Amino acid sequence: MAHQSDLASGNDTEFQLTYGKRKSIGIYVSAEHGIEVRVPYFVSRKEAMSFVYSKRVWIEKQLAELERRPKPYEPQLQWGNQFYFLGEKQVIGYDTIPAVEYVVPGAAAGDSVATVERKLKAWYRTQASAIYHERHDHWRQQMQSFALSASTIEPRLMKRRWGTCRSNGRILLNTNLVKYPLECIDVVVVHELCHLKEFNHSTRFYRLMTMAMPQWRRWDALLNDLSLQY
Repeated sequence: MAHQSDLASGNDTEFQLTYGKRKSIGIYVSAEHGIEVRVPYFVSRKEAMSFVYSKRVWIEKQLAELERRPKPYEPQLQWGNQFYFLGEKQVIGYDTIPAVEYVVPGAAAGDSVATVERKLKAWYRTQASAIYHERHDHWRQQMQSFALSASTIEPRLMKRRWGTCRSNGRILLNTNLVKYPLECIDVVVVHELCHLKEFNHSTRFYRLMTMAMPQWRRWDALLNDLSLQY
């Protein structure tokens, strides 16, 4: 088994405690995953909790920094307003009028907020499916030398993850990822494809990331920053 994880808490702060093949304890704080504590197999839970407690000031500083960042963009759900798609604000509506870049099938002028939300999510899912399949195929072609095992891809609405790769090669990408620039989509696709070779976040895994996409850290940082804006 590559890793195991569970939820833990200390000093009224909940975090994800994950055991894996690594040499030292690492603490990671992000808007997407919250607090993650990655621990080597040979370290006891008690030792890990003690380490987290010793870093509480640093953790609180990181959490405070996240709080100071801009609040997520929340568009008003009615036709004629702007919505993000592939990193740009677009007007998505119910009719082929000059102001509308994308017409949502089945949408009508009098749609309620709930109906707009439902139809907008369905539209995003349709767009995401087409784009994710194209980027998946593109990057598998680019990564031919990696000799990747078979994989499939599909959009899935997820609360706290951009993507996940299962042991059977099934890759799920968050439907909301289609709101972001193509480079942000690509870095998640490459990330999950690399898991076909390394089902962990070891040094070898990140070496594969760099081989496949030398600028992956740039796009990963961009996604993290934009996720706090929209």
